[in-house]
Amino acid sequence: MAITPEGEQWRKQMLSYIEGNIDFVINYCRENIPEIKPWRPQASFLVWLDCRDLGLNHQQLVDLFVKRARLALNDGEMFGKGGEGFMRLNVAAPRSILQTALEQLSEVLQPESH
Repeated sequence: MAITPEGEQWRKQMLSYIEGNIDFVINYCRENIPEIKPWRPQASFLVWLDCRDLGLNHQQLVDLFVKRARLALNDGEMFGKGGEGFMRLNVAAPRSILQTALEQLSEVLQPESH
């Protein structure tokens, strides 16, 4: 089955948008959540978030993302040994959704004001 010229244009636009989302996540974390280091994917729309600098155990990390930040991400441990301390973020979404998610995460990581 051949790709139509219209389909190829859409594919290129979609890949460009996802690459922009990856850059957005990397830059947002660098500027606002430096303890979390996103790994640029080689060939997918799934960004691994290296959360090891947070110093949390597995349950604390899951609680941080799910209960406190209200984000349903896959934790790295579910993918096997070596996944400890990582969360997996799907960036194939509108950028506004990614921004909201990262803001929620950033908020729960801010030291409580007195």
